[in-house]
Amino acid sequence: MLKEFFKYSMFILKISIIWYPGSMVKREHIKQAIDAISRRDPEIGYSLDEMLAHGRIDSFGVDKSVADSGDFHLLFDGRPITIKRFIFFNEGTVPIEQRLLIKYGEMLKRQELLAKGRGIDYRGAARELRMAGLKLMVIHEIDYAIHRLQKGRPTPTTGRDLDGKELPDAAAVKRSLISRLEAIKDDSLPLETPSPGKEDELSSVVFFRSVVDRDMPAYFTQFPYCLDALMQVADINLEFFQVRLLLEFLIGGTASNLFGCVVENKLEGLVYLVFRERYFYKALEIRYIATARGATSDRSANRSRVLKGVGTFLVAGVWLLWKSAPEGARDLLLDSEIGARRFYDGIGFRPRGFSGYRLKAPQGQLVKTVLDMASRCLMLNETALGAVKSIIKDQVKILCRRAAGEKKTAARNRALDAIKMCLSSDARPEFAYLAVRELVRNREKIMDYPNLLRFVREYGSDVTRSRLPKAGSSNPKNI
Repeated sequence: MLKEFFKYSMFILKISIIWYPGSMVKREHIKQAIDAISRRDPEIGYSLDEMLAHGRIDSFGVDKSVADSGDFHLLFDGRPITIKRFIFFNEGTVPIEQRLLIKYGEMLKRQELLAKGRGIDYRGAARELRMAGLKLMVIHEIDYAIHRLQKGRPTPTTGRDLDGKELPDAAAVKRSLISRLEAIKDDSLPLETPSPGKEDELSSVVFFRSVVDRDMPAYFTQFPYCLDALMQVADINLEFFQVRLLLEFLIGGTASNLFGCVVENKLEGLVYLVFRERYFYKALEIRYIATARGATSDRSANRSRVLKGVGTFLVAGVWLLWKSAPEGARDLLLDSEIGARRFYDGIGFRPRGFSGYRLKAPQGQLVKTVLDMASRCLMLNETALGAVKSIIKDQVKILCRRAAGEKKTAARNRALDAIKMCLSSDARPEFAYLAVRELVRNREKIMDYPNLLRFVREYGSDVTRSRLPKAGSSNPKNI
């Protein structure tokens, strides 16, 4: 009870801070950020300090300092910079430092291009400027991470080197981490996903695949620690996630808990997981989750398209990981912000305490995404397969009920779409067999039963059609 009261008090405090008119990025915050940069790179810090003194870097007025999303703004050479409020409240001046470094890198590149005195391809130059700023900031953060390691930053006592060999002690782990960070700085290769039909090429990092935005192939992967991926995270300015935090995951030994959604070689969302244990209770918690769609205020020209369904895709991947774990946690939990509660309610999360949520069973769009992911994955264990089969049975039960009311009608239509997905030609055979069996067993309760049989005969695989009952028979074969 005391814990819930404390969480409630902190929640009210954060809300009051966010909506308090005086809550904004002020000049003293900018000055603190520049001082922090100066301690790591005096030359950059001096230049930024001069810009602050001459008003080229400044805070907004109170009436313009807060965006519609609740994030904050500051000015750099007359142009606004977005500072994520959550990161600002929890990490202090870190987001200000990083945004200033990006703009400083862009400024240096602009001066370089102008000094060449030749014709400029403005579209190409805009991308070149952005990439220069992102690279300067990411390398600055990597250097700072290396500095912390060299100065005695605690590291895991065990780990593996770049070749996958187990390391014997903390000193070896630290040396390996520094080598890995140095390698990231020199990595000029772009983030890549496997080409169609060659998904096994990256099986070490790709766990599941499905689609987002209806037809865009998407991959649920462990976060790829490379320069391009870190620059992409900085570019889209995700909620919760920032480059220093991602490097802390790597240094602290929890990088394996960070996963992403990759579409056409671009990161479209991230999710970070933690295990919660108390006595004999174990739960998997979604600590942070964010998508590029939620960062549209900072969307660059490189990401003109806003993809839908990335959040559902990430939760589906987490659900399958949870069910596939050899010693599975009892619950899948998360703490939700007010703005995201409608989304989590719609996919099956149920309230647990004041701001906590527990996933009882997938619902809504999450059902179809889980089924699609599971159908495309050939390495699910029996526990995960059993959990997916339970979902299929639940969808058939929904079809057996009378759809009275708009909400139940919508749920029934979603269940109908999910069952059709299981019956289609590219579905996993055991899912199709189970769907046919459950439909035949409950045929008298399902008014769409004749239409579903016609769907199987038209769109199902040859093997699935062979399991249908013959005329005059009520039993499916060999299921």
